[in-house]
Amino acid sequence: MAPPNNVLKLFTLLCTFCGKSLSPSAHARNLGVEFDSNLTFEHHISNICRSSYFQIRQLRQIRSSLTQTTAIQLANALVSSKLDYCNSLLYQLPETSLQRLQRIQNSLARVVIPSTKFHDHITPVLKKLHWLPIQQRIKFKIGVITFNTLNTLQPSYLSELLTLHKPRRSLRSSFDEHLLEISLIKSKLGSRSFSCAAPEIWNSLPQHIRKTNNLSYFKAHLKATLFDDAFNS
Repeated sequence: MAPPNNVLKLFTLLCTFCGKSLSPSAHARNLGVEFDSNLTFEHHISNICRSSYFQIRQLRQIRSSLTQTTAIQLANALVSSKLDYCNSLLYQLPETSLQRLQRIQNSLARVVIPSTKFHDHITPVLKKLHWLPIQQRIKFKIGVITFNTLNTLQPSYLSELLTLHKPRRSLRSSFDEHLLEISLIKSKLGSRSFSCAAPEIWNSLPQHIRKTNNLSYFKAHLKATLFDDAFNS
């Protein structure tokens, strides 16, 4: 991303097309995601909040007529899918931004488990539903994308960002660890990029997860690892 001063220059730049003046927009939608000039995704998160709370209110009205299984299915289809859509872009956003999404998930969990009181702690409810919290869901998505990229070498624009770690001493045991090289990016925004996030998350996983080429095994054990990190650490 360009430095803030350069971004500011773009907003003062006027262009003409077919005799009409064009000026930069504060937001742009791409595949359903609202991008802003500073990549804060605040507008995108606001859109998720607005549509999710609407669905939660609708679900609450009919919850008494649903079994718990059906309620979970509707919750995942109507709300959790919004929280998960392109959520890898939200990696390492400020806690205040991610907490807005976490409150959505907390509200959704209380609707699905209606016996939960407003003042009750939400952690036992999320554990009962076996739902990963928002931060762990983001890591899960990046982990799965990294696994698929390493095993298929596709898409190429992501594959070329990942490099297997080559230790200085060529020991077989070192290569078998299946670690990735960490990008030397010092900027805060750069640390959110895939080239930094993927190796960081990948290298933190147990070796048996990194070494498997079975997607189902990888997903199951990745979720179990993140679940333990979220609730048992």
